[in-house]
Amino acid sequence: MSIKVFISLSVLVLSLGACVSVTNKPSDKEPSATKVLEIKKIETAASKQDRVNSLLLFIDRFSNDTLDAQRKSFNEANRALVENKLDLTERIKLAIMLSLPSSRLRDTAKAQILLQDLLQGNSLNTTESALTSLFYEYVFDDIKQSQKNKDDLKKLDLNQQKLEALQQKYDALDKKLNDLKNIEKTISDRDSKAISKPVIKP
Repeated sequence: MSIKVFISLSVLVLSLGACVSVTNKPSDKEPSATKVLEIKKIETAASKQDRVNSLLLFIDRFSNDTLDAQRKSFNEANRALVENKLDLTERIKLAIMLSLPSSRLRDTAKAQILLQDLLQGNSLNTTESALTSLFYEYVFDDIKQSQKNKDDLKKLDLNQQKLEALQQKYDALDKKLNDLKNIEKTISDRDSKAISKPVIKP
């Protein structure tokens, strides 16, 4: 899956999340206390939506960054997590940096662990969960494909070794056959010489 397709899917997920936020708006007929609670919920949802938007912008920027800029972003995320291990945005960023195919710091095994922890933590909203799930599926498929490629290479190597062993056996048999032909020729030449030798009478 290319990064452009991935970002397009992410934007679609965000759009769906925005639709959910709009349907949850309170009506004007509700009591003011309930209205306040609903407004707070909408503000929290909007804040979370902003976080996903900033993550999408981060993905786009990070994908086009140089190695030095990517390392800088990676180190910043790690420093932020040392200060606050529960910083959700930095945890997602770190997982993204280890997942993206355009990342020069890519490590799908570590990314899978981080993404799995995020998904199991139940601290993500719907759009964050969808984005994280997309990355998890991508990384999982990539790991599976890499393992398949390794297995195919092992099979190829094994077949190559078998082919080389067969070639050695063939070469050995060919040498034996040539040796037998040479022996036969030597005997035949000797017999011919013995027959053609003139008999000397006493």
